[in-house]
Amino acid sequence: GWAGVLEDTAPGLPPLQPADLAAGALGAVVEVLAAVLERQRTGRGARLTISMTHGAHRLVSHRLDQRGGSGDPLPRFLTGGLACYRIYETADGRHLTVGALEPKFFHRLCEVIDRPELAERHLEPEAQEELSSQLAATFAARSLADWLRLFDAEDVCVGPVATLAEGADAFGVETGPPSAPVGHDTAAWRAELGFF
Repeated sequence: GWAGVLEDTAPGLPPLQPADLAAGALGAVVEVLAAVLERQRTGRGARLTISMTHGAHRLVSHRLDQRGGSGDPLPRFLTGGLACYRIYETADGRHLTVGALEPKFFHRLCEVIDRPELAERHLEPEAQEELSSQLAATFAARSLADWLRLFDAEDVCVGPVATLAEGADAFGVETGPPSAPVGHDTAAWRAELGFF
């Protein structure tokens, strides 16, 4: 929520490409760094095959482990199936992220919003739809700013779906053009990157 990547689509899919950016690019960086270290240690180079599919599977390996080879569909615990791990709309049309998986966080959340009775059925599968509806109605009664003020001093795993600007401001992220622009594919550009 705080990163601002859900700003344009909340509560839908983030406007980024997880396989390309997280699995592909991040996987490539890790593989290249490992190859550089290997070269420094042994003097031998390496041929790398970077797979976005394999990288994406690494990102969801915990989900693949849950299948246990059964082929049965997995429960949607962390993708909206649990009331305690969802995105809820507030009265002003903004959104609030709730990630209170652990009982202590969910119990405290329910106390703070004056709905302690909801905590009793925290992880019961048959209660999730009703809990989600109850929480949605509760969060829809106040603005995002009101909720954030209420939760400010609480340890409840709740946060805003921030805009990109709000997220950058909150965490001191500098925005704008890169500090050192790189030229086009020329000898000067390759020299800037250390290839000559």
